This record gives sequence, C-alpha cells and structure tokens, in this order.
Amino acid sequence: MRYLIGETNWKMVTLSKAVADSGVLRTRCEDGEELADFHGMGQHDLLVIDSAQLGRAVSLADLRAQRPGIPICVVASAPAPERIAQWLMVGADTVIEDTAPLPEALAQLSAVARRAHGVAQPVIERGPLLLDLEQRRAHLGEVTLSLSPKLYEILEFLVLRSGRLAAREALLSHVYGFEDEPAPRVFDVYMCNLRAHLQSVGHALKIETVRGSGYRLEVTERRRGARPLAACSRAA
Repeated sequence: MRYLIGETNWKMVTLSKAVADSGVLRTRCEDGEELADFHGMGQHDLLVIDSAQLGRAVSLADLRAQRPGIPICVVASAPAPERIAQWLMVGADTVIEDTAPLPEALAQLSAVARRAHGVAQPVIERGPLLLDLEQRRAHLGEVTLSLSPKLYEILEFLVLRSGRLAAREALLSHVYGFEDEPAPRVFDVYMCNLRAHLQSVGHALKIETVRGSGYRLEVTERRRGARPLAACSRAA
C-alpha cells in the first residue's frame, strides 16, 4: 500500500512517520496547495489530509472528482458532528480525530485503504497464496516467502488487482513514488525473482507479461500446499 499524506503540521508529520514505521509506503507533501497536483499524478491507495487545509488550499469535492476511486481520510481536531457529516457527504471516506492513539489511527487508515480494493480482511487468499497486508508477509502453504520490501510491494500491487492488467508505469510509480525509478533491467530482475518465488505453484498462479502494457496476476486453482524455490538473483 502507498498513502499520500499532507504533512502540513506536526501531528500530520507524526502520523506520517507512524505510517512509514509500519512498513506502508508513503508519498509526503508538505505544501497543502500542491496536494491536488500530487493526488492527480501519484499512484497511491489512500489520501490523508488535515482538515485545516480544506477550503484553504483544496476542496474535498474537487479531490473526490479528481480521483473518484481513491479513498480520502480527513484528520481533524475535535470536529463537530455536523462538520464530520458534511465532510462525509462531499467526499471523505472517514474522519479521524488527531488525538486518536496511533495504533487506532493506523488501523482505520488500513481498513479504508484495503476495502477500497474490495478486501474486507487484512489477509488475502489468491489460489495457493496468502498475503498478510498487516504483517507484510506472503505465504504458500506452510512456507513464508523470503521477499525483500520491493518484491513484497510488487506482489501486493498485483494481488490487489489480480485478474486485471497492472500497467508497468503505474506499478513503478506505486513502488517508487516520485523517487528515481530503476533502470529497466533492474526492474526486470525484480520480476524474475518474484516469478522464481512463485514457480512452485506456477500451475495455479502466475504473473503474465502483457507485452508493451504491463503485468497480470492470473489465478487458476484454489489454495493448496507449496514448497519454495530459490530466487534467480540476489539483486532483489
């Protein structure tokens, strides 16, 4: 997962750090007026914005219209019930008080982000693969795959969109944000390693390359036990 977070005050910075410490990718925006631009360009699963920025730099209605499929969380200080209702009506998916304990806030963000993908629980089953979004672990039967953070993020991106085309550009943007992307050959090594990890269940689950477009995770059988195979390179 990747969150776009407006770090426009100290409490938002604190929340952003907690998100990063939990392992979730984040795109940080320190200028509220640039948040809409970041929202329009990035590949994130959730937008987190402080209520003080609403009406000053951006509007919830505009943010919702800009990217209808991306959920929005508003963080507010002692919001009145009427204001919460208004935010929910015009575009917010949830409102979190800035005094909420960090574990509670992180759980709310995670729930909203994954349910936007149609995932009710933090563990996803795709054929023989179990993906634990909270622990950031992938399991094949009794085996826990030894994935680097980058490999996990690539797999998670594909699993959340299984059966659908994942454009290569969107995948790279999600994994790397606005940082420099690797050379094409480096990313090809990542994909090679990920396929090697899944090779033992290739009859039931595989990553297809759609030439010139991207990748698709195809699942053809339900869950069964599996044994691991060595990855093809240490680069990932």
